[in-house]
This record gives sequence, C-alpha cells and structure tokens, in this order.
Amino acid sequence: MNEETLFEESLTFIKSNLDATFDVVPGYLREFWMIEGDSDPNDPSTIKQWSVFMYALLEYKKSKNITEFRLAQGELYELFNTWQVILSLAEINEKTDISIKPVKLFDFDHLATEIEVIVKDLE
Repeated sequence: MNEETLFEESLTFIKSNLDATFDVVPGYLREFWMIEGDSDPNDPSTIKQWSVFMYALLEYKKSKNITEFRLAQGELYELFNTWQVILSLAEINEKTDISIKPVKLFDFDHLATEIEVIVKDLE
C-alpha cells in the first residue's frame, strides 16, 4: 500500500474507532503511525505520523465537545511521545511473549496514566 492510501485508511479507522484499544488496530496501520528516532514535527520524515496524531487528537477533542483547546509546544511533544510509547507497547505485546494489557490508543487524556499502570503491572 502506498503512503496516501495508508494515510486515508488511518483517518477512516480513527474516525470510526476512537475507543479502539491498541490490539484491534491493524498492525500495518500502527507501523505507519510509528516513528523511529527523533519526533521533531519539523522533520519531513515524520510529517505523516504527526498528521495522523493531530487528526486523532482533534477527533478525540471533538468527541468530547471540545472545539477549542490550547497545548503548549512542550505539552504537545510530550503527548505525541506518549502516544508513540503506547504504539511501541502494542508492538511488544504483539511480537514478544510479554503480555501488555491493551489500552485505548486515542484516549489522550489518560495515555500517561495508562503507561504508569502498564509499568507497574510489568514489575
């Protein structure tokens, strides 16, 4: 599949599955959403991941009837990086013997808390 098709499929999936846990997202979409290395939004190689993330964040806020909100640049980077960690945990869950409780991938208000719970469960 080409990137344009993956991008369009990503938007369709997100719009229809805002409550999806990471285990129900097709692996090829999760791979498309993940980045390796720096998460700088100005890096041309990460534009598609940032675009999918921003779409998901806006759809999430819209689902909560929040049409206007502000995030400081640092908060936005942190939220994106947290989302990337959740995507990585989904990969670990799928490709290793480590079992990680699936969490909602687009519940942006609770992603950081979910990571804390996962870490405690793994201890």
